[in-house]
Amino acid sequence: MDQSTHEVRIAYWKKVIEQCQARPEGQTTKQWLSDQGIPEKQYYYWLRKIRKQAFDESQSLLPAVTCKKESDVAFVEFPAETIIPSEAEPAVTIKTKKSTIQISSAVSDDLVIKLVKVVAHAL
Repeated sequence: MDQSTHEVRIAYWKKVIEQCQARPEGQTTKQWLSDQGIPEKQYYYWLRKIRKQAFDESQSLLPAVTCKKESDVAFVEFPAETIIPSEAEPAVTIKTKKSTIQISSAVSDDLVIKLVKVVAHAL
């Protein structure tokens, strides 16, 4: 198959895949394919090819990172510091040996509960 034929087929199957993904909620892929008269095996074959092509293209856009050996892997610590604007006074301050968390009154109750659970688990 020459390149132009391949490109035409890819374009056709991209449209089919987009239409299938936009099918009515509750309708299965299998049912949609059957309604459209599209063979299921053929659909998944082209879906796999298009996904692989998209993945390969995305990988080519990333800068190449090479490690000479496993010991070349390094970790970098980023300080986690949140700056509270001067007009927003913290409603709650949680202090541990290694950190301080200040929470404003604008934070939802659910977030405060989750945060307290995480801090309690970390201790």
